[in-house]
Amino acid sequence: MSDGPLAGKVALVTGAARPRGSGRATALALAKAGADVACLDIARPYASAPGHGTATNDDLDAVVAEITALGRRAVAARADVSQEDQVEAAVAQATEALGTVTLVANVAGGSGPGFGLGPLISLPEAEFRHVLDVNVIGTWLVSRACAARMVAAGVGGRICNVSSQAGKRAFALLGAYCAAKAGVILLTQTMALELGPAGIAVNAVCPGTVDTDLINPNGLFEQLVGGPEGLHAYLEREIPLRRLQSAEEIAATIAWLLSPDAAAITGEAVNASAGQTMV
Repeated sequence: MSDGPLAGKVALVTGAARPRGSGRATALALAKAGADVACLDIARPYASAPGHGTATNDDLDAVVAEITALGRRAVAARADVSQEDQVEAAVAQATEALGTVTLVANVAGGSGPGFGLGPLISLPEAEFRHVLDVNVIGTWLVSRACAARMVAAGVGGRICNVSSQAGKRAFALLGAYCAAKAGVILLTQTMALELGPAGIAVNAVCPGTVDTDLINPNGLFEQLVGGPEGLHAYLEREIPLRRLQSAEEIAATIAWLLSPDAAAITGEAVNASAGQTMV
């Protein structure tokens, strides 16, 4: 598979392993567009991580196998994105295996039960910090490690950070997540200013309510809004296109922002929310 708009490029995707996840869909979308892909994920047993949507080693190996089956090179990199030493080791591993990473998709992040979900006045400090560590610090560490290598190699590149509609508007019980994703947008804009002279574009994508295992494992979101009838009412009230987004739709937006078609775009926070957020 040598053709495609990203042929010859090396991409790194964080949060790449979770089944029914935007990271996994992004890794596959980039591979289908011709890129070789380093798939980075914390990849630890479900029971050992807070919140929903954790991936395992088997999940990470599976997405690497899917990419290899497409005719692209792929490598599994296991790291906690909030830990500098692990990020540096993972990016070094990816570079040694595939070459200099010039396309970065920072998808790892989120929130959920035990991971920052709840009223701010009763949220444990450790949970609030953990949400910031994964969503903001992790995005910065991965971007820094990859961008430093692009600059050293004298090559340009593109970075896409996953923020959220929650980075643009407030949602009750998601205060830590809102703060973190707002931080991702300003981090994106600052990196765009600083890295632009080196030929590195940096953008963010802001998903709305996406039907993935992060927010809707086993139909949990539907249950929370009152079952099928409650979901229908929610969609009519909240989302102009009357549906949740899919992981593949978010991945397509990320892949476009990382493609030559988006060559003139940097410093943007692009909504992909089916109209739920328009600011």
